[in-house]
Amino acid sequence: MLQQNPGTRLVLPDRTRRLPWLLAGVDVMAASWMISAGDWLDRASRVTSVVTLGGHHLVVLWLAVLGFGILAVLAPLTGGFAELNRIHLVALSVAGVVSVVAVAGIVSVAALVAGLALVVALVGRAVIR
Repeated sequence: MLQQNPGTRLVLPDRTRRLPWLLAGVDVMAASWMISAGDWLDRASRVTSVVTLGGHHLVVLWLAVLGFGILAVLAPLTGGFAELNRIHLVALSVAGVVSVVAVAGIVSVAALVAGLALVVALVGRAVIR
């Protein structure tokens, strides 16, 4: 059975390299939101506590910091996420999962707002006709 050389590096296409940079930016945004308004989001209402994953803004803060930290360490090691070996790929996957979990509440509230806007637009269009 043939196996790849463990030193083999995976070269990522330009479009794929943008995603870790986007996740790093989203992590910084989530961390700054949790520092500035996390406690208020926990207490204001049930809808706003969804942003903090059920009232746990410190968990969201540390998930965002962890995701950003892993991405910040990987960026120079991989030449801006251009070439990854197996260990880098695993670390990048972990950072991606942690980052997505950190912003899952924000994404769900944004989807709710977008869905409500769509329903209002469709109902308004039907009523106007």
